[in-house]
Amino acid sequence: MDKIKLNLFDLKSKKDLLSVRKFFSKSILHWFNSDSSPNKKYFRKISCPLCGEKESNHAFNIENFSYHVCASCDSLYTNPHLKDGILESLYRDGTYQVYQNSLVKSGSKIRKGVLEKRKFNQISSLVNKKNPRILDVGCGRGTFLEICEKQNWISEGVETSGIVSNNKNIKIYNDDFNTMIFEKKFDVITFWGVLEHMFDPIFAIKKAKNLLNENGLISFEVPSSESFLGEYLKKYSFLPTRYIESARHNIFFSKKIINQISKKFNLEIKKIESNGLDIQTILLEEFDKKTTDKILNIQDILNDLLLGDHYRVFLKKK
Repeated sequence: MDKIKLNLFDLKSKKDLLSVRKFFSKSILHWFNSDSSPNKKYFRKISCPLCGEKESNHAFNIENFSYHVCASCDSLYTNPHLKDGILESLYRDGTYQVYQNSLVKSGSKIRKGVLEKRKFNQISSLVNKKNPRILDVGCGRGTFLEICEKQNWISEGVETSGIVSNNKNIKIYNDDFNTMIFEKKFDVITFWGVLEHMFDPIFAIKKAKNLLNENGLISFEVPSSESFLGEYLKKYSFLPTRYIESARHNIFFSKKIINQISKKFNLEIKKIESNGLDIQTILLEEFDKKTTDKILNIQDILNDLLLGDHYRVFLKKK
């Protein structure tokens, strides 16, 4: 399936990117002491949240957060790490609504008309069942589910922020996926930009696997620990307007941990691709069409080399 050459500024304006970063940077200041050190009320030291390895190597600091590369699985994570429930409070107290209003809504047309349709097409090519049941965890306003529902998929979602869908045919649970009890099973469970926000993403994947019907599919998109943008951050001082997102992204996945997850939960990797906006995130400037096309072509090659800033993964239950 052909990839999309996506222009960052078709999704989000530079002004909005900078203003939302400033807003969230201010919103998290109370997590730190006056000397910028992490407040123990909000942070704790951890082992790798994906594989449990205790050893890690410091990679870089951004906005008072210290990012480390796991010595075993090569994933990237913050350490000290936010305690369970702290990050979730941003989604429940209305702070996350600023992101939805300023960035997600502004690019909703291209998201729904292009990006979400491609996600659906990728998933539907791997599902051989009439009217499958799908659960989208962290579904936001249900934009992706609206596409599924129009194709006669039984569409349900989970969203902690309190955002609801206006589509009466889509059931959205305002709850925490990891603590919910389900009395049904699903053919597809998706996590689009969700696992990196969770305190225990491995538990979420395990739970999702147990909620799948035979030959069911798990799909997720997560920030990559092995991207060009990540390597740039390790070498050069830089405060990106996305990818890190003021530590709302505090876990970054490696290809190694994705393979370990596949083996651990007996899931077949059907496809891994990378989708990134690395170059435009670093430059954060708009150029003429000729130069922009060259930048998008470079990004396209980075994505082909699995060096884009996000991985998209499709795992089939064996």
